[in-house]
Amino acid sequence: MNMPITLRQRILLTLLPLLILLCILGSAGVLLLRQLGGSIDVILRENYHSVIAMQDLKEALERIDSSFQFILVAQGLQNDDERDALTQNAVKQFDANWENYQHALATEQANVTIHPTEDQLVDRLTELTQSYRQQGKSFFQHASARSLKHQDYYGKDGLYDKFLLIKQHADDILQLNQQEMKQASQAASQSATMSLIWLSVGSAVAVFLAGLSAWHTIRSTLRPIQAVTQAALGISAGDLDQVVPVFSRDELGQLAQAFNVMAHHLRDYRHSQSTHLLRAQRTSQAAIDSFPDAVLMIDSVGRIEMANPAARRLLELAPRERDLPPSGLWQPPEQLRAPLNEALLGQRDYLPEGFDQIIVLGKDGAERALLPRILTIRDPQGQALGAAVLLQDVTRLRLLDQMKGDLVATASHELKTPLTSVRLAVHLLLEESTGPLSPKQTELLLDARENSERLLGMINNLLDLARLEQGWRQLDVSATSPMALLREAADSIQVRAHDKKVDIQMNVTDGLPPVAADKGRIGHALRNLLDNALTYTDAGGRISLAAKRSGEFIEFSVTDTGLGIAPEYVPRIFDKFFRVPGQSRGTGTGLGLAIVHEIVVGHGGTIDCESQPGVGTTFHIRMPIAGPDIAPRDHQDAAIELPESLSGGLRRE
Repeated sequence: MNMPITLRQRILLTLLPLLILLCILGSAGVLLLRQLGGSIDVILRENYHSVIAMQDLKEALERIDSSFQFILVAQGLQNDDERDALTQNAVKQFDANWENYQHALATEQANVTIHPTEDQLVDRLTELTQSYRQQGKSFFQHASARSLKHQDYYGKDGLYDKFLLIKQHADDILQLNQQEMKQASQAASQSATMSLIWLSVGSAVAVFLAGLSAWHTIRSTLRPIQAVTQAALGISAGDLDQVVPVFSRDELGQLAQAFNVMAHHLRDYRHSQSTHLLRAQRTSQAAIDSFPDAVLMIDSVGRIEMANPAARRLLELAPRERDLPPSGLWQPPEQLRAPLNEALLGQRDYLPEGFDQIIVLGKDGAERALLPRILTIRDPQGQALGAAVLLQDVTRLRLLDQMKGDLVATASHELKTPLTSVRLAVHLLLEESTGPLSPKQTELLLDARENSERLLGMINNLLDLARLEQGWRQLDVSATSPMALLREAADSIQVRAHDKKVDIQMNVTDGLPPVAADKGRIGHALRNLLDNALTYTDAGGRISLAAKRSGEFIEFSVTDTGLGIAPEYVPRIFDKFFRVPGQSRGTGTGLGLAIVHEIVVGHGGTIDCESQPGVGTTFHIRMPIAGPDIAPRDHQDAAIELPESLSGGLRRE
């Protein structure tokens, strides 16, 4: 049985001839380059040195001849000193350049490569050199004896004739070697051209064979891959009835078979799971539909994917057809747009708790108070897929809260009148208007007066909080200076702070615009926060007041170095009747910070608290900047009458 050729073997059979061709071309290129390099080396080794030697020899010969001419010039001088000096310089020049001449001649004698022509020229040059040297020495001897004649240099067979013969022979040797270099260069060029031709032919053959082999391999490889790709695209589009033809028995054929098996299993899985998926979808839809509160499923672009009947009735959505969810972009109420966008982007959920964050939907007397909750829907990798919106109907709870507030306000108002009478009676007794009192009676009456004052303050706080929540008092808003608010609040506790040895500091940014505020109420809220900070700050501590601009708001800060608040209690610090456990300073009832919160919120501002046990507490109040339509008011007009309950100190509650 013949074994099938695997894909690996096919690739190796395709690449092996290419590797062999590359090795052959590489080896041939190396040999040709080596041969060309050898030719160039021969040119340099055999001829270049001779050319340089002859050039050096001719240069030395010229300088030697110049020394003879200097002697002739010296013989014509009348001054003996000048003649002797010029003669000595000529002798030195002769000796120095004769060494260079002999070195160049020796180099040429050792580098004779052009036989027999160069041999003959070198031998003749050697003979002329010996004769020229002997005549030169004789010339200098005659010059010393002052018997030198002009004929010794310019006469027949004189030094000048020998100079010309030597120069001619040196030129002949130079030209002979240059001609040889030229011929060698032409031979090297021809060799390089032939090498280039052969390498080009070999490369063309290799490229052709490589292309042919690659085309065959690609064709036989891509066909099954393309078939698998098309089938995979069909499966991704939902068509699981895909079958890939098996073209071979190699790895690609095995891939096609495995793909067919996978497609078969997918068809079986879809058939077996479709019923379960449909049942789960209907179960989840039935569960959402059973919620009495409105539930919406919003996709990542803001379209409604699913809504239960309560949501469709409340938001007047079109009914579903054929169990399809309602579609289309949802336009949420203004209060929910920013939280919904944050949830769709996966930034944070929106989970309000208080009645101040409810929204009202409906019309014609059918308004409903709804507490919204928005949660991000994420995939297993944590990516945001959409958001779930729950609109909890808290209409009855809101009515109950209003009834509770009305009851508290009514009860407090009814208790205030008899309590005032009790206070008056206690004061009259303490003034001994009805007769003298014993020490024990005085002690009991003082205790009764203190408790009645506390009870009256508690009742007044309840009444004021009820009025603030129900909006019974209109705010007298004007453009108020942030510096003036902080300065008046600081002055109100300056004496107590000095007695307690607590430092008061202010840090207000220059040029702050005025805030839109009821000066009396906001000023009192700041004074209460300062009184609270002073109560819980020990001697030697510090209270800091600051104001700065934050966008379209002015941010006031009250910071102390007091006891601090544990992190688990900070979210509840503005709740009514809440007091931090374990902090016994002060005699508050848990309403003070709730009143401050209502005052700030009533101005369209926000308040929050940052605290760390043992380090201190900071309250941040953000108030809107006064617009051009809000006129400023002087201090006299800005002051309003405050309730009696707001004239006392605040405790951390």
